[in-house]
Amino acid sequence: MKKRILSAGLLLSVVGAVQAQDRQVVDSIANTLETRGLLTPKGHFEIEPSISYSQNTSNRISIVGYSVLPALVVGLIEASDADQATFTFGLAARYGLTNRIELELRAPWVYRYDTFSIREANTPTNSPRKFTSEGAALGDIEAAIRYQWNLESAPFWIGGLRVKSDTGDSPFDGEVNDNGIFVDPPTGSGSWSIEPSMTLIYPTDPAVLFGTAGYTWNLGDDAGRDLNEDGLANDKFNLGNSFFLGMGMGFAVNNRLSFSLGMNHRTVFKSSINGRKTGSILQLDSLSTGFSLALTDKTTLNMNLQAGLTEDAPDVEVSFSLPVAF
Repeated sequence: MKKRILSAGLLLSVVGAVQAQDRQVVDSIANTLETRGLLTPKGHFEIEPSISYSQNTSNRISIVGYSVLPALVVGLIEASDADQATFTFGLAARYGLTNRIELELRAPWVYRYDTFSIREANTPTNSPRKFTSEGAALGDIEAAIRYQWNLESAPFWIGGLRVKSDTGDSPFDGEVNDNGIFVDPPTGSGSWSIEPSMTLIYPTDPAVLFGTAGYTWNLGDDAGRDLNEDGLANDKFNLGNSFFLGMGMGFAVNNRLSFSLGMNHRTVFKSSINGRKTGSILQLDSLSTGFSLALTDKTTLNMNLQAGLTEDAPDVEVSFSLPVAF
């Protein structure tokens, strides 16, 4: 199963040394590279509705048999295609506790529509068997705190700590049919996680440079169904921890519009069931582009497009957000 659990945000500047045009470029970069930067001013409040769409496909060929010649296999050959479409409707709220500290709470609502096509190549019929899995539910609610280390001079450093809950439907509890397909697709990861990160923002006319790095630590939990087919449903699972980084730059077109380009990478280490490693290490790389358009002094429209560069990454992800400051 390919996963990609990602978050997006908007940069709000409180630093007088950064010009208004630079601030908008920083906004666009942060939206493109899925992280936050300069924080919400003290006593200010912001809400951000968002919508995102991701498309992920995978192809797999399973062979049960033996090889007579390098090009001839005797046995059961099965080819399967999976097409997963996910819509996420999110609402985030942010509050500036001080000029250096920002608090955030985000709640997503996830709709998934998965289609699967399975074809047994050496059976009398050539028609593939098709299955669908559809459902919508609350996703994993997240809370975050961010601290800006310096206020007066660039480069700006922001440390963050994000905690993700397990409020979404777990893939380790959901019922599956005889073909191993979810009756109702999961909308969460199934466990809590903690994610510390560090962000660097460096305005340099006419561009703004950006970099971020962090580590996601997933906490283990008990599964609601048998994962290793030993007849017991109390398996202990632990999703693989991951390391991520991103970098990029952005440019201001004018005092209202800016665009950015960026690169994201995440390495997901092996997961485990009952303490035994399973699966493989995943490499998720994507190329991002985005724009930020100031509609009013307190409202901005952000768009972000990501294209997967590796097999494990989602094929494409498009997101729109509309942060409104109060």
